[in-house]
Amino acid sequence: MRIAGFGSIVVLVGALVASCGVAAAQSAIPPQQAGEKAQVAGTSQGTQAEAAPEFEVATIKPSDPDACCARTWGRNGRHFVTTNTYLQWLIQWAYGLQAKQIVGGPAWMGQERFDIAGEMEGTQIPTDPKWRIAVQKLLADRFQLQFHHESREMSAYALSVTRGGAKLTKSDPEKDTAPILGFSGGVGQTMRGSGRDVTLHEFIGEVQRLVLDRPVVDRTGITGTFNIDLTFTREDPNSLGMMQLPDNAAPNLITALSEQLGLKLEGVKAPVDVLVIDRVEKPSAN
Repeated sequence: MRIAGFGSIVVLVGALVASCGVAAAQSAIPPQQAGEKAQVAGTSQGTQAEAAPEFEVATIKPSDPDACCARTWGRNGRHFVTTNTYLQWLIQWAYGLQAKQIVGGPAWMGQERFDIAGEMEGTQIPTDPKWRIAVQKLLADRFQLQFHHESREMSAYALSVTRGGAKLTKSDPEKDTAPILGFSGGVGQTMRGSGRDVTLHEFIGEVQRLVLDRPVVDRTGITGTFNIDLTFTREDPNSLGMMQLPDNAAPNLITALSEQLGLKLEGVKAPVDVLVIDRVEKPSAN
């Protein structure tokens, strides 16, 4: 990978990047061991054996204080761009983690913002899992990110199936060949999540990262890939289920999960895998 330093960032206009979480049945969404080959739950053994995707060229620079503070996040073909983005947020996205699953590290990880632009190697347009793997490698190469994982007892949500059974539509491997997952909508607004050819773990991984105040422990035992759509009113993570919704509003997340997907969330205390930062540095201008 050729790395550009704090040069000019290329502005790209494209679709919002769809992101994927990672989960394992009967456990919270787990970070990966430092040095392990990055992998998305639900991918095939053949995919795991392929060379890990990476950026052919990437530019990282501190964000312009005058352009603060709305984060942008997008892709266009093989090009990737994000602005006003904390390293903490990048790690969460790259590894599909809820904020409380990242432990340690310097304060600047959640205070200093960066602009990143990159182009993936090869000629094919990457799938969402490949984008995530490439960002993992970028974090290791440019931010010198090193970590290990531990199991820690903490407040979490247990995800299980309602009495009526799960309401999930299996994906068609002949038609759904490019996994994609995206959410839109701010706090107090209608949020829509849509996944194509994704595992339930990946879908809920994105829910926990974006809208929950604690990790999710998956106790559904559901495997395979699905096409999943979910519409709900996004609440403040610290008052989940307590917001007074206006008439004709979409249901809150807990109700939407039950009615639309046949799943339920319950607060529990449980062992959760966490990513413990061992080393991280600000990217150098070289």
